[in-house]
Amino acid sequence: MNSLPENTWELNEVAKNTDILSEISSEFDIEANPGTTANLQFYDDFDSHLWKANYLLCQVDKQQFQLIDPSGCIDEVSASSGARFWWEFSESQVKDKLQNLIGLRAVLPIASINLLETDFSLRNDDQKIVVRGRLTQTLVSNKIALYLTLQALRGYTKYYTRAAQLLRPFIKAEIRHFGLRFLLMNQDIQALEPKQSALLSLTEDMRTEQAVRAMAIAMLDQAKLYVGGVITDIDTEFLHQFRVNVRKLRSLISLLKQALPASMLDTLKPRISSIASKTNKLRDLDVFILAQDSYRAMLPANFESGLNELYRLIEKQRKQEKNKVARYFSSTEYRSDVTACAAELSQSPAFQTPMASKPVLQVVKKLLLKRYHKMLAMNAAINSQSADEKIHELRIEFKKLRYLIEFFVDLLPKKRTGKIVIEIKKIQTVLGDYNDYCIQIEFLNGYIDDARIEMSKALSGLIAILYQKKTEERPKVESALTDFFTENMTIEFDLVFGAAEPGDSE
Repeated sequence: MNSLPENTWELNEVAKNTDILSEISSEFDIEANPGTTANLQFYDDFDSHLWKANYLLCQVDKQQFQLIDPSGCIDEVSASSGARFWWEFSESQVKDKLQNLIGLRAVLPIASINLLETDFSLRNDDQKIVVRGRLTQTLVSNKIALYLTLQALRGYTKYYTRAAQLLRPFIKAEIRHFGLRFLLMNQDIQALEPKQSALLSLTEDMRTEQAVRAMAIAMLDQAKLYVGGVITDIDTEFLHQFRVNVRKLRSLISLLKQALPASMLDTLKPRISSIASKTNKLRDLDVFILAQDSYRAMLPANFESGLNELYRLIEKQRKQEKNKVARYFSSTEYRSDVTACAAELSQSPAFQTPMASKPVLQVVKKLLLKRYHKMLAMNAAINSQSADEKIHELRIEFKKLRYLIEFFVDLLPKKRTGKIVIEIKKIQTVLGDYNDYCIQIEFLNGYIDDARIEMSKALSGLIAILYQKKTEERPKVESALTDFFTENMTIEFDLVFGAAEPGDSE
């Protein structure tokens, strides 16, 4: 059975100054309902996670939201005034979905649409309703748009066709998928644009210094995108993502320093190091606060007052440190360092070193193989008696190895490289968990104060539990290293990255 025609069109500028329905009143009797108005405020996080997953979060009144899923189904949820995080919404499926979709990010207003909708019916000479329709007017940032929807009724298709013909002079374009998502797209909502600098499209024969400069400037630009969110303290992910991009930038320059002029390194390294170090303490405090629920679950209820005292102190320090970082990001010192780095990276390649002029893929494959064999030797020197620092050093090498692969993944054999990355991620998880316990113990030890008896009791309890977890984790680390550094993995690295020329795409 064929479906009945239903179409929506965007109307042209002429229609804005025309009584559209009067244009067809000579052939139809028009029955229009009173128009309904709505002001719809849409929310998403900085990285547009909801939009990318085809969800829309819409505020319908002060404490009521709607989450519209990809199929168009609507779930309603209440929230406290000014809610920004998933945990501030009422218990519901919407809350669970938001947790999965946005994680630690805050939702922010991205667009407001004023909507005026007028439903109408067209009757023929026999006063039969033969066509239904809707006029939709939207207002976004003083930009008005008009849309017309016509729906045919069974047995009256010819009237639908005639109405569409009469209105054709006012039609600008047919809309295939009309709805709220289309309305947002049609208004050029900048908040929905990708928040990512476009990296240079690398080629395997591109000279290494050229590739490194282009990638580094893109990473610096990417980091700068998050500074505003750090200053206004929208959510902790702004600082985290800023640090991730700065860390990647430092790694890129460190891993491929032999392709860069010495004068360039003299400019970049101290400045990038200084920028990164200014945010260390704030990130440590953020991580501790984010882990609050898990810490509280570790200790019996009689330690609650001590933990409350600890978190009051941490929150106070966090506020002070956040203000300190915000002042730094607003300072001449920060702007000067970033400007100097950007200026240095933007210069034309100097090709002062042998590596600088070599094809980047050839250089990268050689570096990957060399780094793997260095790590193989480091692992051979680790045993159950080795200091935590040795584990930490190897963990850092794994991070650099993965970065080097991910920086140039588009040039490397996809399938075989992908399998290697999967194994690297697995061992990074184990090494990361172990390192977290080490860092947490060190962090908490710094807060023990004999003058704060209850707080110190809670701290001692936490440290004892974390030390036990760390002890239990150490055999897992050794087992994971044994599982990774196998003869087969060594052969795989030699096969995938050993050849000077690129291999196949398999």
